[in-house]
Formats: sequence, structure tokens, C-alpha cells
Amino acid sequence: MTERRLRLRSHTEADLPNYVEWLNDPEVTEFTALESGGVTLEGEREWFAHISDPECRARNWAIEADGRHIGACSLVPDSSGQTAYFGIIIGDKSAWGKGYGTAALREVLRIGFGEIGMHRIRLEVHAGNVRGVRCYEKCGFRHEGVLRQARFKRGRWVDVAVMAILREEWEAQQCSNS
Repeated sequence: MTERRLRLRSHTEADLPNYVEWLNDPEVTEFTALESGGVTLEGEREWFAHISDPECRARNWAIEADGRHIGACSLVPDSSGQTAYFGIIIGDKSAWGKGYGTAALREVLRIGFGEIGMHRIRLEVHAGNVRGVRCYEKCGFRHEGVLRQARFKRGRWVDVAVMAILREEWEAQQCSNS
């Protein structure tokens, strides 16, 4: 991927200390389903073993910008393999607000729709995550609804927006960008 010198690559064990640092940072996990704290290197090794298993159906990538590991993203297909759930985290705070999340998402959509042939990709986003919602809208995701008070986060209930994009919407976007 050439956009902003960003690439998606396989995770390595060398990435795991970054995840421990990021996932224990309350600012990084503010708009995720995760609570910060308690993430250990041992736990991240177990996660790495799980996603490295050939039986794991999820597609997981480390996000690298200018040769620096800055985050992670994934596509988790449902049982049909035709739709998937998307997730992303930019853990390196120095990379925030620079378009890396948008670039990574565009590449995941190209893989999901262009290579895998998926029909629909969906996500859930903390309704207060203005930057995230803007990124998803820019990439063609449409709002499908709000799950009211669906996540308990930092001592209070928060709304979660559900968004999705269909293959034909992505294809139309590709034609209009050509």
C-alpha cells in the first residue's frame, strides 16, 4: 500500500510490547470496548497464538506507517464468510489525526471487497468518537442505528453506533474516485 507510506502486515511477536503499552493507556482505549489496564505480555502472547493459528478465520494486520508500527486492524467474518466485522486501533498517539486510520480502512475494504469478495462489512463505534465516525463516513460507511446504552465504559453507559458498507456502495465509490 502506498497511501501515506502505510502498509498492513502480519503481526509479529516484536509488536506485542506495543499492544501492552497501548491497551494499558486510558487515552488509547477511551473509545474501544476494552478497559485499559491489566493487559500483560503473557496475555498478548496468547492472543498472538490464537490469531496465528491456521484455523483462525479472522484476518488481522499490524498497521505500519513509514516503517513504524502504529496500530492494528482486523476483519472478522461471520459463519457465512460473506459479511464481516471491522475493528481498528491506532495505538501510537503521535500518529493520531494524520489520516492513517482512513488509509488502513481503505486498504481493508479493498481486501475485503476486492480480494475476498465480501458482501458487507460492519462496525460498531462509540457514539462519542467523532474522529472515528468521520473516518468511517469518509470511507463510505452508512449509519444503521444506535444501540442505546450498550456499553458500560468508565463507570457509565454509552451509546454505540452501528455502521456498515455494502460491496456495491464500495464499488460505486471506486468508480467515482477514478
